[in-house]
Amino acid sequence: MIEKTALMNSGEESMTDNVDSQNLRWTTELSSALKQQLVTLAKRKQVVERDLDNSRLINQGVNFLEQGTLAVCIQTPNLKTANCIIIGKGGWFGNYIDSTSSLSSFVFIEIEPCTVVNFNNEQLRNIAHSSHEIYKWFYSLTFESRAKWLQSQLINSETLNIRVVYQLIEILAHLDKHRTCNEIALSQQQLSEMTGIARQRVNEVMKQLEREHLVELNRSKIIINDVSQLSNQLDGIDLSIRDPRHFL
Repeated sequence: MIEKTALMNSGEESMTDNVDSQNLRWTTELSSALKQQLVTLAKRKQVVERDLDNSRLINQGVNFLEQGTLAVCIQTPNLKTANCIIIGKGGWFGNYIDSTSSLSSFVFIEIEPCTVVNFNNEQLRNIAHSSHEIYKWFYSLTFESRAKWLQSQLINSETLNIRVVYQLIEILAHLDKHRTCNEIALSQQQLSEMTGIARQRVNEVMKQLEREHLVELNRSKIIINDVSQLSNQLDGIDLSIRDPRHFL
């Protein structure tokens, strides 16, 4: 299993800076009182390398990605990736329903160093006992990444080349727009896990893209030489739910 990311264990110290509600991208309008109540229980934590091939990062509560870029992949029982989305700075993910609920197996791949603001599940349920307004927030969170999940599922029916190119463009759409070059800190093994395509087949696709001078391959790094031409490979593909090229 490749390197994955995990949050610090509960016994480890979290980052101590206070969380300001104005610095969070709320998914719906909430009262100032509720937002203040939420940030009071929020904990900022840095994502660190851990053996994470289960759903702990999802099940611990609601997470706001304050910094970084993270791939969230759903795996089948035979460890094949069935679906994968990219979450960038300002994105939300997690399980706000029940920390004991049974969810699919998730794998997380850190593309850029990540810091999250976590809202603990148990504490959220305590707020829900006294404030029904929080359910408005819960409802809005259900739409947060829906288009990404649906488009990712749609892409899985395309050719291997399209599936790889789509994932590369989707990653670029989430990276810092002020970066000096289109460099992705991602190995082909990680790309294999994200797409659910065998490592050998991913290598074949990437070598072909390199021969076309669209990408340059380095150790655990992919440099996109021509974003425009790479994006053109998605022409004619059904991107009606989400076209990542619109966010480049």
